[in-house]
Amino acid sequence: MNDSSIPLYSLYGQIDTAAELRFLHLESLESRNRVYDWFIRPHRHHDLYQLIWVEKGCGTVMLDEQRLTLRAPVLISIPPPIVHGFQWRPGTEGLILTVAEGFVADLALWSGDPAVGALLDRLLTVAGAVDPDSIERLGRLFETILDEYVHDRVCRGTAISGSVLRLFAEVARLRHLSLCEAVPADPGGKALYRRFKELVETHFRDRWSVADYASALATTERSLRRLCLGLASQAPGRIVARRVLLEAKRSLLYTEKTVAEVGYDLGFEDPAYFTRFFARNEGETPAAFRRLRRRATAA
Repeated sequence: MNDSSIPLYSLYGQIDTAAELRFLHLESLESRNRVYDWFIRPHRHHDLYQLIWVEKGCGTVMLDEQRLTLRAPVLISIPPPIVHGFQWRPGTEGLILTVAEGFVADLALWSGDPAVGALLDRLLTVAGAVDPDSIERLGRLFETILDEYVHDRVCRGTAISGSVLRLFAEVARLRHLSLCEAVPADPGGKALYRRFKELVETHFRDRWSVADYASALATTERSLRRLCLGLASQAPGRIVARRVLLEAKRSLLYTEKTVAEVGYDLGFEDPAYFTRFFARNEGETPAAFRRLRRRATAA
């Protein structure tokens, strides 16, 4: 499959842009697939994590180099940037949960459980011979999230976050049991890419250059750039910038630090340079971002 032929979607049919910090979307499998005649062509996401729960029906699933025929019950955990596509049989029923990668990381960090964190960058497919109790728990959790998602109740966000974290725990258990797990070999250097992302998490505040990351990975800048463009359609510098931008948004939204303090925390010695960096990547200044988002939340 040629990388240039693989579209990047925020959701199916929408060209990928950076996901909102707390983005979460839940919809029925039927509602999305019926629009596309039950065929979703192979695509991938920059920064969206998906959990697909198929309660009834069957179909063919494309996951990177794999082509699998699966019959319900099916659970598929898809981290970015796995290429995935679907050809479900008409009438197949289930739910599709899409969560911003940053939101997923926040929940994993809050849980403090390494088993939850470990599942976030691993493809997992569970189908068919699943423990009945696990099936029942998965079904209940998806239904609970759906109920909260469609009703605007007090503490809605808290209830959804808690249920999603419980769902991650159930997925982590299934991963631990390795039931029908289908993890592909490492074509195209995915292990090296994961190591790069881990280094970014560790050093994004240190203002490392691409050369620093390449040296730590014992590779060249050219090879790292080719790897990142192939797997994420982004240069390594852009991936680092997006991570810095995500942390900046978190601080601007959820702390009372000044813009200058946020910049200092992220390794910017000059507040004006941090403001230019933020505006260049987000399209607005840090102060405008904070003001507009908080106004929208208060409305």
